[in-house]
Amino acid sequence: MNHFDEMTMLLYIERQLDDAHAQEVRAHAASCSECRKLLSALEHEGLWLRESLTVEDESVPAHLISPPERGSAPWGWITALGLAAGGVYTVWNGVIEPAQSRAAEAGFTQGNLLTMLFFSGAFWKGWDAMRSLMEFTAMATLGVVLIWLFRRYFRRATTYAVVMAAILCALALPRPATAGEMRHGNPNYTLPAGQEIKNDLFVAADRVVIDGDVDGDLIVSSRNIIVNGHVKGDIIAMAQTLEMNGTVDGNIRATCETLTVAGLVSKNVMDWSGHMILDPKGRIGGSATIGAGDASLDGHIGGDLLAFLGELEIDGSVGGNARIEGRRLTVGSNANIAGATHYEGRNPADVASGAKIGSPIVFVERHHGPDRASPRYYWHHVLLWGASFVFGLALLLLAPGFFYDVANACKRVGPTSGLGVLFVLATPVAAFLMCFTIVGIPLAIATMFLYFIGWYSAQVFVGTWLGEKILGPGVGVGPTLGRLALGLAILRAIYLIPFLGALTRFGFVLIWGLGALVLALYRYMRPHYAPAAA
Repeated sequence: MNHFDEMTMLLYIERQLDDAHAQEVRAHAASCSECRKLLSALEHEGLWLRESLTVEDESVPAHLISPPERGSAPWGWITALGLAAGGVYTVWNGVIEPAQSRAAEAGFTQGNLLTMLFFSGAFWKGWDAMRSLMEFTAMATLGVVLIWLFRRYFRRATTYAVVMAAILCALALPRPATAGEMRHGNPNYTLPAGQEIKNDLFVAADRVVIDGDVDGDLIVSSRNIIVNGHVKGDIIAMAQTLEMNGTVDGNIRATCETLTVAGLVSKNVMDWSGHMILDPKGRIGGSATIGAGDASLDGHIGGDLLAFLGELEIDGSVGGNARIEGRRLTVGSNANIAGATHYEGRNPADVASGAKIGSPIVFVERHHGPDRASPRYYWHHVLLWGASFVFGLALLLLAPGFFYDVANACKRVGPTSGLGVLFVLATPVAAFLMCFTIVGIPLAIATMFLYFIGWYSAQVFVGTWLGEKILGPGVGVGPTLGRLALGLAILRAIYLIPFLGALTRFGFVLIWGLGALVLALYRYMRPHYAPAAA
């Protein structure tokens, strides 16, 4: 029998033959064991050559690094589209739509919660006059950074003169008016009765007592806050204890250890605290959103109640619906809930005989941990596997060289593990520190966004490495996708095991995969110096 020579085999692997000749080689290799072995040996030699070139620190052309593709896989695109559609449907019905429903029940009618809280609320009232200053400061900061980065390329002093003149012009601009009254305690601050602040009031002190009136919002950070006066706007507080005994025409947004409402709140209350107390004399005109360790509601809530807590005791009135998720619910004899009550917890609610409830309490027993007896639990993991496979497929098609470099970096266990531990811990801290500057806030948001993308992509690279360990190295997109699918399936199966799954996800996959990603990025960013000519 005549056999093809090595050059023809190499041209076939590189896809340089015409269709008819390639079909002839393919048919002959299927029937001839010797040519099939030769073809496999040449494929492995190409893979070994690529790996040896990748290990070196030399700059290798991309067409030499990228492995040759063999054949096409239309089934991959069909599977990807199906899994993507299923993943989008699951995320929408399981995460986005329930979150929107809960936000609407809590009184948040706007589409973007972040926009409502920070850009349409009290934080940004009166700050329109400072927009130009903030934009100019951001541009000036970026200009200084660029000058520092390219300082070695500047050969003339004219550039520095222009930059210094621009900075001097910025310093000569008139100072804009402040957006509110700023007060600092020494160490305490008190607004006496009969005194009125005709603006928003910003206070930072050890102890704050408001006996007077605030014709605007009260934004305060303190250890102890007592409000006995009248606040015509909102109260936005961060404190250890907050006692509201007066009147608030707007809302209360508080993060504290203990919140006590014994006065009148005309609109809504959002509280994230350890303890929340609604005194029998306290009244909330709108809805109440509570996230606390325990809460006691003995007053009146005019709207809906949305609570996520450990223990809740209701002995007052709720004018709307109540949706509660917690460990224990107690409804006292003086309780009056006008709407429907939905309770999700471990034990049924303890309802006193004299309580008035608009409709029977709908109780949903919440199990500790996932329901492993439900087929939906395993179907959910199948969809998660499909989503990770689609992500890896897109990454492989868009950046094949980078994909293979990161997968090969996983073979270096020591450096990747060290870099993974470093970046898992240091990246959130660096992003938090960047938030202290105006320019740093968008940079911190972008950093955390890329950080979470790295979290998710870590399983793709570790799964590819695991698939290669089991099936051996492969050349081309098709074999790589097969190894990726197998590795991700094994990892997803390990995730189903209690304790071992969490340990594998965070102690093995995350640190190792993120470290390999950082190591590959470092090699791309490191400058390559050409050897000096003799």
